[in-house]
Amino acid sequence: NDIEIQVVKMDSTTCTSDGPLGATGTDQYFYFHDESATIKLYPAASTSSRPWSMNARVYLESSSTLKSTTPLAGVEQTHTPFSDSVLKLISRYSLRRLLIRVGDVASTSITNNNDIHSDVEQLLREERARGPSGTSVLASFIETENEVENHNNNSNNKRQSKDDYRYKYASLLRYLLDNNLFPPCGAPLDSVRVRKHGHSTIVQPPKNETNTKNNIVEVESFLAADAATFCNPGIHALLLSKGAKTGEGGWGAAANNGACHPDENWGLFDSLFLSSSSSSSPLVVLSDLLLRSSLDSVLPSSWESKPNKRHSIWIDLDVSDSCYNAQLGPGEDECMIRVTRGASYQIGLPSPTLKHVGGNEQRNALNLSLGDLILGNKREGSKAWHPCPLSDSSKVLLYTPIGFTNKVATGTGLINNDTNGNIHGGKSEFNALTWENGYFDFSTPWTQLYQNEQGSNDGISSSKFGISRTVQRPLGLSSIGTIVSVFRYDQTASQHHSASVKVESFDVLPGALIKPKIHTLRMVLYEGGGAGRDRFIPPLNTNECSSNRYSSLRCSEVMLSDLQNHNLLLNPDGTWLIERTVMLTPDSSLWMMVDFDEAYLPFQKFPADANRGIDAFPSRARFSIEAAMPITLYSSSLLLLPPVPDMSMPFNVISLSCTLWAFVLGSL
Repeated sequence: NDIEIQVVKMDSTTCTSDGPLGATGTDQYFYFHDESATIKLYPAASTSSRPWSMNARVYLESSSTLKSTTPLAGVEQTHTPFSDSVLKLISRYSLRRLLIRVGDVASTSITNNNDIHSDVEQLLREERARGPSGTSVLASFIETENEVENHNNNSNNKRQSKDDYRYKYASLLRYLLDNNLFPPCGAPLDSVRVRKHGHSTIVQPPKNETNTKNNIVEVESFLAADAATFCNPGIHALLLSKGAKTGEGGWGAAANNGACHPDENWGLFDSLFLSSSSSSSPLVVLSDLLLRSSLDSVLPSSWESKPNKRHSIWIDLDVSDSCYNAQLGPGEDECMIRVTRGASYQIGLPSPTLKHVGGNEQRNALNLSLGDLILGNKREGSKAWHPCPLSDSSKVLLYTPIGFTNKVATGTGLINNDTNGNIHGGKSEFNALTWENGYFDFSTPWTQLYQNEQGSNDGISSSKFGISRTVQRPLGLSSIGTIVSVFRYDQTASQHHSASVKVESFDVLPGALIKPKIHTLRMVLYEGGGAGRDRFIPPLNTNECSSNRYSSLRCSEVMLSDLQNHNLLLNPDGTWLIERTVMLTPDSSLWMMVDFDEAYLPFQKFPADANRGIDAFPSRARFSIEAAMPITLYSSSLLLLPPVPDMSMPFNVISLSCTLWAFVLGSL
């Protein structure tokens, strides 16, 4: 059939096209593309030879959004900038959200010094950058009417529902790998699909969220850090837009074709980073930054006293409920699909130098180029990204700490320079679409940073949240023991008012690796006396809290009925899912202990490296304080070692038996 497509470039650089979205009729879609490079500067520890210095946390994100007046359920071909692989993925699996994250360490703690008026977009970037150690895949499925009816008609509906979603999740992983939408070297997906190596797939009961009309079923799995290699093919599949043929280029080519041409180095990620084999130019490879390669002489000194050392990449697919309706009625929201690609890493910045301010006065100033801010070093001849021709926005955001002022160079596209900022520092915003010739050289001066006064935290309330999980096995590595889960709330404030924090936690006790004794579950709440600090060691007995040694410490045993909310769920394989909701006051921590017996695994379930141990699912906690945006943290995954038999015995028995028969038969 002949298809007539009309493309109109509007004032907001938003493209509209009339064409067949569904099987019949002519409908309309809107396409948006946004890119941002966010640099948050923070002071490093000072030395006698270096009065002050700066390091940076970089967030790179590229977002593609498709809005349609027609639902996309059941659509096989849409003639939109989004590829068929993404639209078929949504149509086949009824996804509300798909979040793929690869990180080297878990986000176990964070210092939250943002008030309720902080930049919401930046808080969302930081939330996506956080996650567990290794590779994690979180899929939120919309529970369809047919699925609800089938599960209600089944007498064993709960178990059947979990099995159905577990199979559906395994099929989803297979689809991602087959369509180049998953890092091929980031994780062996078969380990998750066939449930080997202890990588359990956690299916949570259906929930009705506030921003959706349907029930949501969340399914999540992860692979430990040894499988989260930041390899070039994996990064290429997740982030870069290359790939002129169908099925190539991963998420970049699948969602970025409407704004960037795949044959050109346009767009944030493709302009800054290329695979080492694709070009001989001195461009930086993203995997070098994620693996903390020493690209700059000052890089090894950049990790001083910084708790957040996580490097990560992610894909966030968000789909509105309207996309799955049979038709959109009057007043209903448009069908919206958004794909966000991102990366986060730390870099070291050059040391400041003395500059003449006026007369004989000298001050330490830090001269930075765009290459210094994004890559940590200068790359002669390399250019900043070429914004996609149809991008709605391409911007650079620079956050400076309190007590520092930045003097921006001309030609950088500065549109907002709030040097005073708020009580936490300043913010500068730059528009990349206004750069002369469409690029900015990395070696050209960008800004000059100098200290105008000693930074002060007077009146600032700084809250530090943390979560941890440990295992105690006093009788040996493979014996009985105790799992300890802790979440903390440490707040130092000069204000009289100290707000409590709401903590919603989720713990998994794997029944395939251990035998949890849920009747031994006990919780103790510690308050005051530094109980919220990460190095707090509780007394061996709660009766010691009243002693002189712990005069300022208060402790009390907490029952499940004392919590604001709780839910205990037992899976058929013996795995316990524990959800708890509790309010914590400043300088407090809640400790949960559960005893367990050792579990003997069948021979076929042992991994190849049995003596290494098996990774267990990490704990997760969501911290909400007043009207601020919630913060989700993950504990490090536990490495549990079940009792391991002598794996060499089958070989020894076969060798001795064959040797005996060789002597017997050989002597004839």
